Amino acid sequence: MIGALAVAAMLLDPPLVERDFRAETRRARMLESAPFDLVTGNSRKRDWALELSAGYPWQRLRVQGGLGQRVTLFGELDSVLARRWRPALGVNLRWVDRPHVRMSGEVLLGWQWVLTPELAARGPNGELRVRLGFPIRRVAPYVVLGTRHTLLFDRTQIERAEGTSTQWSVRHAWTGWGSVGIAVAITEHVGLDFGVDLPWVDPPTPSIPGVHVGILIGGW
Repeated sequence: MIGALAVAAMLLDPPLVERDFRAETRRARMLESAPFDLVTGNSRKRDWALELSAGYPWQRLRVQGGLGQRVTLFGELDSVLARRWRPALGVNLRWVDRPHVRMSGEVLLGWQWVLTPELAARGPNGELRVRLGFPIRRVAPYVVLGTRHTLLFDRTQIERAEGTSTQWSVRHAWTGWGSVGIAVAITEHVGLDFGVDLPWVDPPTPSIPGVHVGILIGGW
């Protein structure tokens, strides 16, 4: 009886059924939009996305492309007040892929340098991150947790009667990272990101939190 009534409704008002189908399709596509792919770190196969984020004191440029169903390659360039820079390449693996819950992990390898003659702030850099996002309609609250490790080289010059000798030493610097924010998908291809950054540089001294606003595009 219920099935017969449903068929009759479709025959009497096919435009309404078609509109519902189109609306459901748009909602499904929006959940897989480029802005949500960026904040969760993982793009669909052969999709690409770009993030340009400005804030205080951190800025970031990120480009990513889907390599497989759950694997994404990406490149990043971040800076601190345009004085300390870190270019890096990385790979992201999506662990959880639900319509409203996404979780992924990523590893980055890069190099940190500063725009001063100081050698002690330069060296190879590696980072591990976990990303968690909750896409809902046109917004996606998200959390990013990371641990960043840098090898820094110290040079010591010793003056002796027979001449000057140079000694090198290596030390390890750790930075913890946390970000919370929300991405807003304006369309499937364009969105905005508003977030708060919570780094922990040179522990145990607490670091000043930062804020950022980003534009998210991609997927064409």
